[in-house]
Amino acid sequence: MDVTFGGAKSVVIPEGGELYSDPIPLTVAPRGVITTSIHLVNQVNYLVMHPWAATDTVGYVSAVGSGDHTTDTANTAFTGTGTESGRFADILTGVDVTTTDHRPTVSVLGDGLVNTRTAGTTAGYTNSRFNQWLAYRLVNNADGIPVYGVVASGIENNYLGTDQGAGAGGRAALTRLDRDVLSVPGIRTVVVTQGLEDIVAGHDDVDIDNALGLLRDQLKGWGIKVVFTTLTPCDGYSPCTAAVDQNRIDTNTWITDQLDFTSPTVSYVDAESVVAVTDTASTADPQALKLGNDTAPADFDSGDHVNLTTDGYQAISDSFDLASLGPDA
Repeated sequence: MDVTFGGAKSVVIPEGGELYSDPIPLTVAPRGVITTSIHLVNQVNYLVMHPWAATDTVGYVSAVGSGDHTTDTANTAFTGTGTESGRFADILTGVDVTTTDHRPTVSVLGDGLVNTRTAGTTAGYTNSRFNQWLAYRLVNNADGIPVYGVVASGIENNYLGTDQGAGAGGRAALTRLDRDVLSVPGIRTVVVTQGLEDIVAGHDDVDIDNALGLLRDQLKGWGIKVVFTTLTPCDGYSPCTAAVDQNRIDTNTWITDQLDFTSPTVSYVDAESVVAVTDTASTADPQALKLGNDTAPADFDSGDHVNLTTDGYQAISDSFDLASLGPDA
């Protein structure tokens, strides 16, 4: 099926800009997979990329100058010298899906990936993450909870209030709120899973609390309910000193105070308690918490002591009250 822009099959994307295609009359089942093919002409010096994409996203790039392969059904153009493949996505940054009954949408702000470009981190960047497990639970639930749309609004190593330019992390959550959250069709609930990236980068709890508070107030002002998750342990990760971990603990205290039953509501999920165990080797008083690393499915530490495994993401997602993801009554 051809994708068109104002009826045309080709389009020029302005530098730094974005474009929406014409509506596509394609039916997609829950958890369905969409394959897109794009042919670039002329010289392209740099492609916008979503690196460290999860299991459901795989990109293939044909060799430069090999021609238009958008209608190929074989894989020959995407194997061999000059080709690339991996867990990444170029150019296409999102797909808006409409429902006949106009169901609300849940945005997951944050993907949980911390410093995956830094030596010493061994995060399984292809792991399924919060948004995927929440979507799985909704699709498979037998409790009569509607299957709300769930979208990923996270960027790897993203900060709450500090832009990181063109490098990993990009624009801060507060800076890109309008682009990545408020623009989502039918948005009614935002799950905020950010803050640990700021913590291990040296931001103190006061800055993080202020950023989270501003984020909460802006979302509530737009009539959007907020569900925070507490920050999971980082003990054992080199930048996570005792002082840094105390900032994490203090931020969690702020988060667990966030209960507002006036519509749109504010609540939290205690992610820390789901994946944390006591570090018996810790000399702190009380002893520090670390990510549990028992046998599966209780293996929550990816190996670097800060990034979660698939089982960690799933365990936290399983602790959500699915009813809390829907609009307030």
